[in-house]
Amino acid sequence: MNDGAKARSGKGDASSPFDFAGVADRKERERLLIEELRRTQCALAEAEIEIQQKQRAIAERAFEQEAADVRSLLHAACWTADFDDEGNPTGFWFSDECRRVLGFESGDGFPENSENSDRFIAPDDLARINNEFRIAATEGGPYDVNYCVRRKDGRRMWVRAAAKFWRDEQGIARSCMGVFVDIDDAVKNQARQQQALEQALERADRACKVKTDFLRRMSHDMRTPLNCILGLLELCERNRDDKALVEENHGKMRTAARHLLSLIDDTLQASKLGEGKLTLLREPVDFAHLQADVDDIMQLLAAEAGVIMEGRQEEDGIAYRYVLGNELYLRQIFLNIYSNCIKYNRPGGKVITHVTSSELPDGKVLLRWEITDTGIGMSPEFLKRVFEPFARESSVASTVGGTGLGMPIVKQLIELMGGSIEISSELGEGSTFVISIPFDPAPAPRETEQAASGSTLQGRRLLLVEDNDLNAEIAATILEGDGAYVSIAGDGAQAVEAFAANPAETFDAILMDVAMPKMDGLAATRAIRALDRSDAASIPIIAMTGNAFQEDVRECLEAGMNAHIAKPIDAAKAERVIAKAMGGNANEVQQ
Repeated sequence: MNDGAKARSGKGDASSPFDFAGVADRKERERLLIEELRRTQCALAEAEIEIQQKQRAIAERAFEQEAADVRSLLHAACWTADFDDEGNPTGFWFSDECRRVLGFESGDGFPENSENSDRFIAPDDLARINNEFRIAATEGGPYDVNYCVRRKDGRRMWVRAAAKFWRDEQGIARSCMGVFVDIDDAVKNQARQQQALEQALERADRACKVKTDFLRRMSHDMRTPLNCILGLLELCERNRDDKALVEENHGKMRTAARHLLSLIDDTLQASKLGEGKLTLLREPVDFAHLQADVDDIMQLLAAEAGVIMEGRQEEDGIAYRYVLGNELYLRQIFLNIYSNCIKYNRPGGKVITHVTSSELPDGKVLLRWEITDTGIGMSPEFLKRVFEPFARESSVASTVGGTGLGMPIVKQLIELMGGSIEISSELGEGSTFVISIPFDPAPAPRETEQAASGSTLQGRRLLLVEDNDLNAEIAATILEGDGAYVSIAGDGAQAVEAFAANPAETFDAILMDVAMPKMDGLAATRAIRALDRSDAASIPIIAMTGNAFQEDVRECLEAGMNAHIAKPIDAAKAERVIAKAMGGNANEVQQ
């Protein structure tokens, strides 16, 4: 290329590999040009090799696909058909594989090749398949269908059939070649999957309905004691000067609040039972105190329903008043059973309790409660599923409140304690619940422990850690009323700061909430225990929290706390626990 041509074609493009304008010597320019041409030829040769490799790879993939198609065809059942001048099929031919699929292993009894294939098509598919085949043959549409065939042994099976047509110059079908493949397993698997999906959707719908019904019933059941509390508060506001009425209403509000708390406990307990997270923590239980506590709650409900509560014990009473058990779980068991006996009773009806005890060979004591009501009873059908979650007697489900969680909780809690429950019932006559639970006897608490009162808090310095201002105010007022000096911290971080900022022995005990912002009670407890000061390891730290299950208690103790008090706080119990913790007997302090 001379300089003029280069100027005309490239206009002196400096990026061109053939631009040697800066080389004055003609021979040098020729040498450089030859060298550049050689490089260009090498690049073209490499590009050609790359193209050939890609073409070879494409051809290999095409060959593999064609081979796969051939292999599939070899395993397919082939058939052919011939057509007359009108495009109507005149005869069919079936391969050996086609005969085998249809159940004619030896060929005996198989129709002549010229016979029509209609006899093999299931009657409910015959019209559709013939119509699809006619349209494909006469109008040129595709033929690719799934249908049922009838094998020689009468068994129905699913196949997929496809065909390609050869036509004359006028477009009339003259012949076709087709295959059909056994897809029976695939279709049935798909049907099973579809059925499973439909069943899953049905279960989801039922679960959604159960959840909705549960929330509706729970809302109703919670509103009942809540309305009672609000109504009694209104009465107290209107009759402030009537001290007797105000005190009576306070007692009723306390009973309603305990009933509301039992409903909340049931809901939380059900979730723990479903997750298998419940554990059994044993502690000394005073049955006389437990019975009085349950009676306080149930007597008001019974009075409102017009039901009479009666109790009978052996002449010599229960062998052991104190046993090792779980007071929280026992209270839930009896509150659930008694509330059912009252709810499903009738005005003027009774709930009768008979308690017996007997000593077992292993030293345990077996307590047996027989609780009978004169209510509406249960149908035999419902009695079979009374322990199923959310189960309700259909005849009264719309008129009697309830969550359907009580009896499942009762059964699992009793079994967790190693006991049993039996139920007998007659529709229209009433029901009987027999509960048997073995316990280890426990020694009676020392008289000083039983008599512990608020006076033991006189002059004590307490650090109250609570993020809710109203809760903090109530707790501080009660404690100060018993003579204690109370300092308040709003969260765990403030508690650690307050403890560290004051000299050792400033506080006699720390009352610690658990769920708080910035730093929770567990982290705050660990931080306090880790401080390098003389009282960090010894100061009593007592959890005061709404986390009320046994695993919550264990978590608090493992974090370094000495005791646990569940909210809502029972003032008398809280004072006893605080006094005992400050007495240094941490191993016995578990609320």
